[in-house]
Amino acid sequence: QKEQRRFDIIVLDPPAFIKRKKDQKQGEKAYHQINELALKLLAPGGLLVSASCSMHLPAEGLQQIVRSAGGTRSRRLQILASLGQGPDHPIHPSIAETSYLKAIFARDLG
Repeated sequence: QKEQRRFDIIVLDPPAFIKRKKDQKQGEKAYHQINELALKLLAPGGLLVSASCSMHLPAEGLQQIVRSAGGTRSRRLQILASLGQGPDHPIHPSIAETSYLKAIFARDLG
């Protein structure tokens, strides 16, 4: 059996997996898979940062995906922060598409 490398910090910042509303289910599945793979490589006590730039996936949806992936991998996760985009990506109150960046910071509780 191959030696499995483990990492203390893993940052996921993929391209948008949900570019159109009709891609929602397929995109959510892709986010779940990539988070599962990351958790497989995350060392006990490690930090996972999972980001999304898909406007059709709200922050709550990404958080649920991270939690679900943790359950699938039998990992106990603590959500440390759920963040949105910074001031260099302003959100226009009348244009929903401008609110699209989000990131979840989760720690494995071992």
